[in-house]
Amino acid sequence: MKRFVLMESIDSTDSSAAPLLDSELLSAFVAVVENDSFTAAARQLHKTQSTISARLRTLEQRLDTRLLQRTSRRVALTRDGETFLVYARRILQLQREAVSVLGTGSGGVIRLGVPENYAEAWLPALLQRFARLHPGVRLHIHCRMSRELLEALGEGQLDLVLSVCHEPRPTGEVVATETLVWAAHRDFRPEAEGALPLALFPEGCPYRRRALDALARTARTWTLEYTSQSPTGLRVTVDQGSAVTVTDRRTLPASWHVLDEHDGLPSLPSTELELHRSPSFQHPAGDDLEALLRDMVASAAA
Repeated sequence: MKRFVLMESIDSTDSSAAPLLDSELLSAFVAVVENDSFTAAARQLHKTQSTISARLRTLEQRLDTRLLQRTSRRVALTRDGETFLVYARRILQLQREAVSVLGTGSGGVIRLGVPENYAEAWLPALLQRFARLHPGVRLHIHCRMSRELLEALGEGQLDLVLSVCHEPRPTGEVVATETLVWAAHRDFRPEAEGALPLALFPEGCPYRRRALDALARTARTWTLEYTSQSPTGLRVTVDQGSAVTVTDRRTLPASWHVLDEHDGLPSLPSTELELHRSPSFQHPAGDDLEALLRDMVASAAA
């Protein structure tokens, strides 16, 4: 069995010494696997693609085994690669824990991405609890559509992202299932005849896609009256009592009500909330922030 060490002081002439593993090599390997791409991993780690390729070659040479099978279309783990991925993640996790226990890195910045509707509902309590745990750490909050947040994560601009699932991604951990509902102001009642007026997010939003797919399977006609990237913009429109939107049940405003089959609307498939972490993110306060995010989601679902 191969032995892995993190020590720098290994005599290169000692043939019995275990291969040297450092965090840069491990982070490159994990990033390539989780992004299924050398190019995406390079963007995420702020390195050139040639640097990432060189680190993977170095890692494979030190381990004396192939970890990845590269083709023109995708990257696949070898059997040794699947085994080593577990250890690579554990080693990176242990490094974060060691730094945290020693009390270094107590300051700095963590870049967190959260969809705006969840930010409005959850961020005040999250920020308060995190500040008590890590008063010296600053959170830079980015509120955008989930697709844009995931793109920013892939480009290395964010460290952690809470997002609505668009499609399964290797970097995402499912933390909750969201029940989607048709919603309107409590004074609005859809007409039995005539087109349904809709207020939705732009193309690329999973809520929009689910809504229009569901309507396409029915005979109900509709018109897209309003489009906004901002939940606030949609809320203002719906509050005027002139349109129907799609939202998750847990963030339903008190002044809105749910529309269902009795109102002539089809049921909607659920979606999932995912937590994404950049492989290069090593801040010791990151684990506490992840735990707070999971707890926040769980508490809201209770």
